[in-house]
Amino acid sequence: MKDGADAKSRDAEQALDQKKVVHKIVINNHFQLAFLPSGDYSFTVVTGLVDIGRGGWRTQGRTYREYLTHMLKVLRLDVNLIVFIEPKGLEFVKMNRRGRENRTVIYPTTIEKLSYYPLLPRIQEIMNTDQFKRDNDNYKNGNCEAFVPQYNLLTNSKVCFVHQAIRENPFRSTYFIWIDGGYGHGETEETDIYPSDGIWSPKHLTGYPNQVTVTIREELPTEEEKQRGLYKLDEAWIAGGLYGGGIQAMEIYYQLHKQVFLDYLNDGIVDDDQTTFLESFYRNRTNFRLLPGSWHSLMKPFS
Repeated sequence: MKDGADAKSRDAEQALDQKKVVHKIVINNHFQLAFLPSGDYSFTVVTGLVDIGRGGWRTQGRTYREYLTHMLKVLRLDVNLIVFIEPKGLEFVKMNRRGRENRTVIYPTTIEKLSYYPLLPRIQEIMNTDQFKRDNDNYKNGNCEAFVPQYNLLTNSKVCFVHQAIRENPFRSTYFIWIDGGYGHGETEETDIYPSDGIWSPKHLTGYPNQVTVTIREELPTEEEKQRGLYKLDEAWIAGGLYGGGIQAMEIYYQLHKQVFLDYLNDGIVDDDQTTFLESFYRNRTNFRLLPGSWHSLMKPFS
């Protein structure tokens, strides 16, 4: 009998040791699924999704459903998660965070609620000028950052989402990571960047709290390129879909990004967040840790 009891005990221990354990709890006489704690909760991930009509674009189009498909992988991460989402996406987020409600905070939002939304007319005004269009590779190549002011507004608002998350800090984290809602676009089953069990412990990021870690895809621009104007070049030096740092470093970046963005608008310049990010680096290099790599490099090291 003792051997049988020991075997049952071992089986129970093995079950609890599995990384994706689900158990049923009763709340108000209803069964609900809940995940037993198994992830790394020493940081907070911030993500967001706002529909700017990309599904109707003639080029670089992507439907809202496609975005939700990619966002699903972010939602399945076993992490502290803050999500900024439009009302129409609320139920999707809630459904796919079932069992992790205690590690999820959702902020309903719309494009009109963005801090920089009052600047949208100025962004549109700049993008309509001949000076903006002249010798602009993004304009020549039909890239969205040269034609869709809402795109530039939204991408430059990511820092505002993180800033709000840090101010609220519901999980009392000291480290924050931004992940685009559509992060993972372009991956295949052979190059799946997300962990199958949802367990993500990015020690390659959280080990540097005094800097913002981000991937740089290309060598830094030459002086000649900078003189021409970074916003006119069809280059994405910074992979801005994922970056992270300690609270102080992220808040320094927020202030830098905000000042660069406003300076750009004052000078008749506008581009997406990746160019603004790079200029922020130039203004305070010690606040950033640039790692050579690809779009998805910072998600890959899961161990």
